[in-house]
Amino acid sequence: MIVIGEVRAVHGLKGHFKITSYTETPDDVFRYGPCRLGKKYSNITLKKLKELKTGFIASCEQIKTRELAEKIVGLTIEIDQSYLPAIKKLNQYYYHQLINLIVKTNDGKNIGKVISVQNYGSSDLLEIRKKNAKDYFIPISENTIKKIDLIKKIIITKNINDYIG
Repeated sequence: MIVIGEVRAVHGLKGHFKITSYTETPDDVFRYGPCRLGKKYSNITLKKLKELKTGFIASCEQIKTRELAEKIVGLTIEIDQSYLPAIKKLNQYYYHQLINLIVKTNDGKNIGKVISVQNYGSSDLLEIRKKNAKDYFIPISENTIKKIDLIKKIIITKNINDYIG
């Protein structure tokens, strides 16, 4: 399952709730197939009621009261990865495809594996876990990533000495 959003708050008395979309185009949270809210509700079809500055007000058939909506606050909105559209552009990837890839330097030295992809505002970051060492971040950019090979399950980096200490 792929997380595409989160339920943030309850809205009103009729089971409506506020959501945040994690999709590149925020409206896409409503376009993918049926979703799951955490592990509690499956086969959910979200309905957009209103767009907000920081998300949407949404509803679904299974949640009809404020009390039920309160129980889903904080749950993730998840879809099966088969609902994601195919990427047609070269050198574009879904974040989940990068998890567990081995990260190597340009000269072939293994520096760890990707444990997550984050974005704290400035750029996308690979979180790398090095054996017996602390985790660190490498920005995903033309300056730091030479090649991503999903077939071989490796990422070749360059110019990363400032990031790995």
